[in-house]
Amino acid sequence: MNMKKIIALGLTAGLLMTAAPVMAEETAQTEAVVQESAVDTSAADTQKLDACYTLALNAINAEDYATAREYLNVCFVYCDPQTSPVMYADLLLKQACIDVIEEKNDMALLNLDAALRVQPDLADAYLVRTQVYASLGQVDAAIENLEKYIGLTEDTSLYETVALLHEANGNMAAAQDAYDKFAAAAGEGNQEAGFQAGLYRMENGKYEQAIEAFQAYAEDETFGAGAQYNIGVCKMNLGDYAGAIAAFTACEEKGGTFDGLYYNRGICSLLSEDWAKGAEDFTKSIETESFGYDARYNLGICKMQQEDYEGAVAAFDELVAMAETEETTLNDAVYYFRAVCNAALGKLEEAIQDYTTCIDHGYELAQTYYQRAQVYAAMGDAEKQTSDLENSLKYTK
Repeated sequence: MNMKKIIALGLTAGLLMTAAPVMAEETAQTEAVVQESAVDTSAADTQKLDACYTLALNAINAEDYATAREYLNVCFVYCDPQTSPVMYADLLLKQACIDVIEEKNDMALLNLDAALRVQPDLADAYLVRTQVYASLGQVDAAIENLEKYIGLTEDTSLYETVALLHEANGNMAAAQDAYDKFAAAAGEGNQEAGFQAGLYRMENGKYEQAIEAFQAYAEDETFGAGAQYNIGVCKMNLGDYAGAIAAFTACEEKGGTFDGLYYNRGICSLLSEDWAKGAEDFTKSIETESFGYDARYNLGICKMQQEDYEGAVAAFDELVAMAETEETTLNDAVYYFRAVCNAALGKLEEAIQDYTTCIDHGYELAQTYYQRAQVYAAMGDAEKQTSDLENSLKYTK
C-alpha cells in the first residue's frame, strides 16, 4: 500500500470537513487562558469571536498558518468548553489540522484528545487522528480511529481505506472483510469495487471464490481482459492447467497485454507436457515480458523435451552469458541440462565440463556422477567411468 497517498487523502478530507485547518501554540496554554479569562457573552464579545474565527479561516485558506494561530488563540478568550463545546472543540480541531500540516504530530494528538474530551462524537477528530497515526506508522491505531469515524458518519466509502490499511499491516483477511463492506455499500453498479473484491480473494488464496467474482466481468468491455487473466492465475494455482490456458487465451483475444500472460500460459503448457506450445509462449515472454531468466530456462527445458538439443543448448548458453554479464546467480541445473543436451549431440568434452562444474558445486551428486560416468564410457575411459559410478553409489541415498 502507498501510505503517503493515504496520508494525503486523510489530510485533505480532514481539512475539507472542518472548513479549514486548526491551530494553537500549546493546548495547555490555551486552556489556561480560558480558565483565567472571564467569559463575556455580550454581543460585542460574540462579534469579536466571529470576526477572529473568520480571519483565522481566511488565513488558513491562504496557508498563512502563523496568522491563523494568532486569531485562533484569540478565539479561545471568547469561547469556553462549558457554554460553547461545539465551537471550542472545532477550534482545537483546527489547531490539530495545522499541527499535522506542520508535521507536529505529538501536538496534533494533544489537541485532538482535548477536542474529543469536549465533544466525544466529533467525527472529524477521528479522521485527523487516522491521518496522524498513519503517518507515524501506527496502522492499528489508524484503523481503530477510521472505523470510529465511519461509525459516526456512516461513510462506508472509507472501508476501502480501511482495507488498504489492513493490507499495509499484512492482514489480508481483514483487508478482504473491510473491502467486502465497501463493495456491498457501493452496490453492484460499482464494477471496480466488485473487481477489487475478487483480487482480495485471489490474494487470500480463495481461488474458487475469486474465479466466481471475476467471471461476472469476463465479458465486460473494461474489465474483461483483466478478469480472464486473473481467472487464469486462479485456475493455475488450483492445478487446472487446461482451464488456465483457456482463460489466458481469452485474455489475449481481448487484447490483454499483462506482464506474465505468456509466461504463465507457458508454465501451464509445460506442466501439461505440451512442450511445443510451452516453447512458443516462453519465446514470446522473452521478447515482450520481464521474465527473461526464467522464461529462457523453461524454454530450454521445453526444447530439450522435444529433443531439439541444439535449441536447448542455445537457450542455456544465453543464461550462462546473462550470468557472466549481469552478475546474476546461475542455477546449477542450467549446467546439468546443458550437459545432457551436449551429450546427446555427441559434444562429449562440453558435457564433461558442465557435469564437472555441477560436481564442484555439489549439485545432485549421485545423479551427476552417474551421468558423467556414461559420458566417460562413451569416450572409452573405463577408469574414470568406474570412479564416477563408485562416487554415484556413495551419494545415493
